[in-house]
Amino acid sequence: KKMKYEEYGCFDIDEQQKIDNEVYENKFKIKRKIKEKKGIGKLKPIPLSQLMDQWKPREWIVDLFGAKGSCVLLAADKGSGKTTFIYRMAEALEYQKMFMGELKTKKSNVFVWQADESRNNALDKFKLMDLQKENISFLFNDDEGGNELNIDELRILVKSQDIDVVFIDSITGLIMGNGISIKDSEFCIPLYKLNNLASELKILIVITAHLRKEERTEVNMNDILGAGTQPGAVSDVWSMWTDEKDDEIFYLKCLGKRNCEKGTKWKLQGNKEDYSFDLIDADCGDLLPTEKNELSHKFLKFLTKETKEYTYKELAAEFKCNFEHARRICIKLFTEGKIERTKIVEKVGRPFFKYWKK
Repeated sequence: KKMKYEEYGCFDIDEQQKIDNEVYENKFKIKRKIKEKKGIGKLKPIPLSQLMDQWKPREWIVDLFGAKGSCVLLAADKGSGKTTFIYRMAEALEYQKMFMGELKTKKSNVFVWQADESRNNALDKFKLMDLQKENISFLFNDDEGGNELNIDELRILVKSQDIDVVFIDSITGLIMGNGISIKDSEFCIPLYKLNNLASELKILIVITAHLRKEERTEVNMNDILGAGTQPGAVSDVWSMWTDEKDDEIFYLKCLGKRNCEKGTKWKLQGNKEDYSFDLIDADCGDLLPTEKNELSHKFLKFLTKETKEYTYKELAAEFKCNFEHARRICIKLFTEGKIERTKIVEKVGRPFFKYWKK
């Protein structure tokens, strides 16, 4: 047809474009029909039965705070202690000692990406914290590659050095340092990638984040939502803040999502002389982590000996504890793969569960 137009000296570009588009669409339709016939495509759904074969019991790297295969966001204002908090957590992980005197840890190879604090300021803190001999790897923003979050490079580093836990302080400084505003939708893309990386490599990644500047007495999810959709990109969200009247008293709260128990709130005693933390109280009548572990051990030992199944209320009556405490402990033991449960459906009332140990 193009030759025909040219012969008569009236070649029409728009008409030729229509012809080209028609040819392209026909080719695309043919290819699509071939793919449909052969069942070839990029989308390959996985049956739920196969997905459940990949399920692994929840494994805590830092008890009740950070689980293996997850990315945890710790949100706090500047100067609220989050940097020294993660340094102390890194120390506990290296020696597999109780963190803040209450949280069990798993011995880990730790890497800290420090994008907020200068090398000199960090060294001053290490001196006060007596961390000179710790075998913890650090990368600062003035080191090669230290001022830009490169997920591929991080993957190579984690694999080559067998790193178990990655701390990034802060993700806000690292991303905003490259021209992306905390209000931009692009801000959360690296967070999704970090969460996927933690899942892929079966490691724990803890990232700190700054909040909007405003007066507050407690940090909740709304304080973080102003920074795009950060909470939606990670596995768990914790907040941290200082007491209004005592700058050596800190609060740590789980804001949800996957692993940590939403609403958990701990009171911490800080020490400016060595930047240490002790977990001294739990909010709203909750049990301290050591108390939860002790009760969990009693439940587990009891169910191991018994041949019958028990509801959480029956276990609460057996050990004279709060119903809600018993329910949470049963859920925790179940998700950790330590006990089994049977769903009971009756004609009247809602279904409930009975727990047992193989």
